[in-house]
Amino acid sequence: MEGSLKETVRSVVLKALAAWNMDVSDFMVMRDKYAAAVKLPLTKEQYEEYSGYELRRVSSSEAEVKVPIYIVSFDNEWRGDDYMDKEVFVVAPYVNEAQLEEMKELASNATSEHGEED
Repeated sequence: MEGSLKETVRSVVLKALAAWNMDVSDFMVMRDKYAAAVKLPLTKEQYEEYSGYELRRVSSSEAEVKVPIYIVSFDNEWRGDDYMDKEVFVVAPYVNEAQLEEMKELASNATSEHGEED
């Protein structure tokens, strides 16, 4: 989605809220930071964008940014002592294609059944 991070998160939360079934699921918005690698050198535009995300050099050819990430959980259930997300939205600023793929994997892992016995 295009737009400011705050407005995008709010928009996604409203979309999730509309889909939330309060009779069977909890509703949560969790905020964290995600470390993403970026190749050096950076363009002026990249530097301006990334400098707000704890930009730091990790080698002569790579830097790291810590971008905010929001996980919106609205379709979930408790299974005994385990908590299972069935559906989540993941919102984070776009850094690069590798980071985008990692975000997709994060969402997939968050909604997969871990440790289920056959």
